[in-house]
Amino acid sequence: MSGKIHPLFGLWYDNKIQFAMVNQQLLTMKQPELGKVIQQHRLSMGMTQEELVERCNISVRTIQRIESGEVTPRSYTIKIIQSVLGIPLDPPLVDRSLDSIPDDFSAKDRQVFFWSAIIGLAYFILSSYEVFWELTLMADDRQQIPPYYTLLKVLVLVSYAGFAYGFYRIGQRIQNSALMFGAAALIVINAIIIGSDLYYDPSAAESQWMGIYGVVVFGISLIPFSIGLILSLKSMGEPYRIVGIVGLVTGFLFISLLLAFIGLFTWAVFDIACIYLLFRQSQGRRGN
Repeated sequence: MSGKIHPLFGLWYDNKIQFAMVNQQLLTMKQPELGKVIQQHRLSMGMTQEELVERCNISVRTIQRIESGEVTPRSYTIKIIQSVLGIPLDPPLVDRSLDSIPDDFSAKDRQVFFWSAIIGLAYFILSSYEVFWELTLMADDRQQIPPYYTLLKVLVLVSYAGFAYGFYRIGQRIQNSALMFGAAALIVINAIIIGSDLYYDPSAAESQWMGIYGVVVFGISLIPFSIGLILSLKSMGEPYRIVGIVGLVTGFLFISLLLAFIGLFTWAVFDIACIYLLFRQSQGRRGN
């Protein structure tokens, strides 16, 4: 047998070695290189993004973000793309700390979640002080209104809007319209309640009735938001359902009026749990 290698066999062998080298690089590849490789394989097959989306059953926006290097895809998404394009990508090349993030959560989204959590902490402190003054004014009509009362109310409203926006953004990304509506409703209803508090004299009889009205309305506003959290179970994990249930209980306690005082404690737990969820989301983890 001749010691010479057939040209066709040599070409096949060289291609195999080159493919193995590319394969080895993929094992340690991160974004944006990963997205470029996926894009190159897609184009080499003459496939458009729309065709890849149809075969992978994921959104066009997801493919666009993966190929542009904006997000690191989950192992599940990697396996689908691997199957369709025939790229032997190994899931361990994906950053495990981001493995449970929905693909539509970018680094900018996580930054928004972080600052929403920080603003939520500020809201929790401010609202606790606000509740203290509300109870003081209701218990003693001779108590003078502090000079910073209006500023306190405005800061509570602004911080609450920033806090709730974090969940609106989550609902937007995971396409949970109930969570988006609930977060938006909380902002609007809080604006109405605080506006009424500033309009009426806290020492007047009308103000006390408005306070009762505000408690009931706020309790009602917690219901759609809490339902939105519960409906996030599939996308975001079990803690969202647990926090949503706490929110529902709090809402009904406020609506009952007789148990509203207990509702103050469950409300505190609910707010702290929501802040915790945002912090975890900012770190690239689901609740579970």
